[in-house]
Amino acid sequence: MGKGGLPGIGIFGTGTIAHILISVLRNEGFVIEALWGRTKEKASEMAISLSVPFYTNRVDDVLLHANVDLVAICCDPGLHLQIAVKALGIGKHVICDNPSSVSHTDAFKMVSSARYYPALLSKMSHALRFLPAFSTMKRMIDESYLGEVYVCEVRVHCGSLLRHKYDWLCDETMGGGLLNLVGGHVVDVISYVTGQRPVKVHGMVQTFVKQTSDIKGIRQITSDDFCTFQMKLDRGALATVTLSAHHPGKFTQEMIVIGANGRLVINGTDLYSVKNHPNKKEELITTSNTYAAEENKLGLPQWILAKAPNPLLKGMIRFVACLKESFEKLEDRRNWAEEPIAAAATFEDGLYTQTVLDAIRKSSDTGHWEDIVIMTEEPDPDPFLTAALRRSTLSLYT
Repeated sequence: MGKGGLPGIGIFGTGTIAHILISVLRNEGFVIEALWGRTKEKASEMAISLSVPFYTNRVDDVLLHANVDLVAICCDPGLHLQIAVKALGIGKHVICDNPSSVSHTDAFKMVSSARYYPALLSKMSHALRFLPAFSTMKRMIDESYLGEVYVCEVRVHCGSLLRHKYDWLCDETMGGGLLNLVGGHVVDVISYVTGQRPVKVHGMVQTFVKQTSDIKGIRQITSDDFCTFQMKLDRGALATVTLSAHHPGKFTQEMIVIGANGRLVINGTDLYSVKNHPNKKEELITTSNTYAAEENKLGLPQWILAKAPNPLLKGMIRFVACLKESFEKLEDRRNWAEEPIAAAATFEDGLYTQTVLDAIRKSSDTGHWEDIVIMTEEPDPDPFLTAALRRSTLSLYT
């Protein structure tokens, strides 16, 4: 158990995000009780290097650990559904990394489970919502600084997301690719700051690098390394997004929201504003310099800091601080308060985002605009069998 009655944490994953999350959680006083890895070797290596007392490659060993009250899922997206549903079913709180799952059908099952256990915390770790630049942008838009919102433009440039060996990051169906891993955060934060949700999308998703010097032979990379898409939002605004993993070096992002009265611009972690007036100059509203030393307190190795997108890292620090406040308010590791973490994305938000991502992929295949249709009930896995069962049931009473 952490300080002040904070819940004990079980981590699922051994990648960069898991490494960052362990450091950020510990910095806020949480205790990491258990670690899961895809293999015992990976789990052992990370647990020893980060002094985690228990490690395993068995999901249930972490879920049933007596001191684990909250699980953080940051492993292969194909495992998110299984872990989240099991965790909630045995009374554990859950935070889940982006993307929520590999399909909107799986995301819907996660939502159904979360609704069944409303007393348990179930949140997506869309950390950009907690970055001051984005939270301030949302407040200014809510206060009508821009007037009617017309257009939102987003550009993200980064290096390759692939590792040296073939794994789930190389496979689109397993949750890999730029659209899943970066596009999910972008779609979520556009909806968050504008207060508008996508209703129609049109996109193009492309894999340019299908083999590397390390991944070759019979192996083919199917996860996308470039995508561009447009979204029509539910109150008339339009959004256009371009994501590219062909820019080795520093992660860069820019978001511009244009309205009737002016525009708001985020470059990296800095927010600027300008009104539609000939004599008005761009004004700096929020700067990352104020918070420059935050990540240095975490003791993260340089290779992690070099790989981690700075906006997501800074947002994660604030997300975990709010998570801590949520549990401290009630001084009981089994209970939490909604107010401190009210800005966090829910599993319902994760379902909406996953539905948008799936529609963008479909649009890339069809070349057409696709409607966003949110699942309200789980589809019948075998409609023909179900119809036959209905007929046989009816025959018993006729």
